Amino acid sequence: MSANPELIQQARSADPDMRQKAAYLVSHSSDAGDFPLMFELLGDKDWRVRKTIVDGFVRDPRGEVIERLLDALGDPENAGRRNSATEALVRIGEATVPAIVQRLRSHPEAGVRLALVNLLGDLRSDDGFEVLRETLENESDINVASSIISSLGKFRDAAAIPPLLRILQRSDMWLKFHAVEALGEIGDRAALPAILPLYAEKSLRKPVLEAIGKIGDAGTINFLLKVVSEEEKLNVTALRALVRIAEADRPRIVEKNERELIQRNFRTSFPASKVDELIDQAQSTAKRDVRAFILKLLGWSGDERAIAVLLSFLDQPETAEVAAQALIDFGPLAVPPILDALQNAQEDEVIALELRVINAIGSTESIGAVLPFLDHENAMIRRMAIETLGELMHPSPVDYLLAKLDDSDVGAQQAAVNAVSALVSAFPEIKADVLSKIRRLLQSKSVPAKLNSLSIYVNIQGEGYHDELLLASKDSDSTIRQKAVSLMGKFSEERFGDQLVLSLADESASVRLAAINAVVRLRPEKGIEPLISSLEDSDVWIRTAAAQALGEYGHAAAIEPLMRHLESDLPPVRIAAIEALGKSGQASVRNVLFRCTTDPDIEIRRAAVLALARVPGEEVFRRLMDSMSDHDWRIRAAAAAALGIRADSKALSSLHRALEDSDTYVQESAVLALDKIADRSSFPHLLKGLENPAILDNIGDALINHKNLYRDLLEEAWRTADSRREAIIAAILSAMKTEGAQS
Repeated sequence: MSANPELIQQARSADPDMRQKAAYLVSHSSDAGDFPLMFELLGDKDWRVRKTIVDGFVRDPRGEVIERLLDALGDPENAGRRNSATEALVRIGEATVPAIVQRLRSHPEAGVRLALVNLLGDLRSDDGFEVLRETLENESDINVASSIISSLGKFRDAAAIPPLLRILQRSDMWLKFHAVEALGEIGDRAALPAILPLYAEKSLRKPVLEAIGKIGDAGTINFLLKVVSEEEKLNVTALRALVRIAEADRPRIVEKNERELIQRNFRTSFPASKVDELIDQAQSTAKRDVRAFILKLLGWSGDERAIAVLLSFLDQPETAEVAAQALIDFGPLAVPPILDALQNAQEDEVIALELRVINAIGSTESIGAVLPFLDHENAMIRRMAIETLGELMHPSPVDYLLAKLDDSDVGAQQAAVNAVSALVSAFPEIKADVLSKIRRLLQSKSVPAKLNSLSIYVNIQGEGYHDELLLASKDSDSTIRQKAVSLMGKFSEERFGDQLVLSLADESASVRLAAINAVVRLRPEKGIEPLISSLEDSDVWIRTAAAQALGEYGHAAAIEPLMRHLESDLPPVRIAAIEALGKSGQASVRNVLFRCTTDPDIEIRRAAVLALARVPGEEVFRRLMDSMSDHDWRIRAAAAAALGIRADSKALSSLHRALEDSDTYVQESAVLALDKIADRSSFPHLLKGLENPAILDNIGDALINHKNLYRDLLEEAWRTADSRREAIIAAILSAMKTEGAQS
């Protein structure tokens, strides 16, 4: 059956808008007879028409469509049709792979095979990977072979390394070029011994350096530094590779040390004679990414010629952040010029960046330059100046900081509290003088000054602070009562118990809420009944906090009221009640929690699964194991966490499987659970998990936490590890040794 004649006429109109309308109609038709017209329009000279047709094919990717799209790849006359067919096949996805593989194995035309190879690289399926490896061995067309190599690189699969290394043994420089690039994309250090010697080939130098940077192995930094030092011209590619290695993703336990090592080696090895070239490159390049890494290198250089240049780039929005970090990397020698620049800075953004640098690397000589910014009109600048004075660790600015306790900005007030508290802790000799001034401020008419003075008084535990808190908890100002009650919660002082219980009935909701949170820490016996009464408070957040507090008490008298609110209250209170019932550990709460695991509200279900962690019984264990297969990732993660809390070894096999769950959060929850149920049977699964960047750090922590259990297994794994895991395992073993020495 053929398409409607009127539709055909519209599709062949000279007006592109008419043709697009026809394309829309035909692409939304379910009539297979319209396919010839669709494929005719696939080669239309207007991209909008082609796009509309591609959308139609993607919606209905039947076998006939895929075959004819593959036919279109061989159209020698119409590049638009070829490109649109390629787009459609990529968007259809893995369903196209069998047909592509079949054609690649049989199609004689190099141009078509080239397109098929590129498609397999974009689609990245297992079958496609295998056929690419097979085809590479016998491919006679150099262009197709080079495209196969590039496509293999896109898979980033170490299984492609052997055939690529064989390419490096051939004499064809073009194929070597692409093989080096592909090995860089794969990013496995196992390829480095074959890649590094190729730097002797002039035509391969750039891809070799780029591959080294992408692989990101710290063991190549000396090679790169030698290239930079020995070559007459500044080798920007080698420098870029150094930065890429320094910033490569690594396990947390090795990242900082390796980055510092690279920066230190650069500072000692980079020729001073080339610093001017670096500066010229930073100032002249039109490429934003090149300028960024050159600025980083100037910071690493430690050469004073770089400071003025870095300061100049603080004024440019696109380079300001990079320049600020470069100045921090530069270190203390940059401080005097930064202080000079700070006195003349006009833009708030620049002042903020300069204060950040001083905060990181400044010394007592910086204090005088920072003090004027305590009165800056911009609250952010004031706050940063206060924080900086606290970090510079000298007692001289204490009076200035005390004066900021009633700053108009709450953030600045808190920064002043933190700074004064830290300075008194670091310099005990100033405590008496500060307390004297604090006592005077406690009599101030300024509420912020009184509140913040009280905080400092308590933080530094000045003589009589208990009495001062009790007095403030009865103040006529509710804000001061709230602050006093909150501060009481920091201490396990019995004398606070009666007042906290009284505060549970305060007229101010904010005071009642603060009292609930404080009572949790002290847990006076007489606090249970008032907390149960607080479950009837008109404020939902007070009811929620009361339920949480009763959970911490774990008292049997709270179970019935909590169950009642679980049935009828708002979601925040219900969730808090569920958590509290779980903490009771009573078998009597099992059935009500079971009912909650089927609640329509996913957060109620999640809370119930977590709460079951502490409820005894084999039936509860089975319910948690069933939840490990739930369709929702939040429930699976909660079940894994709950099983970890129960610490029942019967859950190990399920937790092992969860390490390969489709959701990262579930994987992380499983690792944390296995950390709680440490068992040698988990080691093979944890070892395999080291290949997953999302949970690598979590697994490293678990192995280190139980080093006596896993060390011998990890040492054996290190002896037989491939190059990809060898460095990671070595870093974990090193961390085990370091932690052992510290303990």
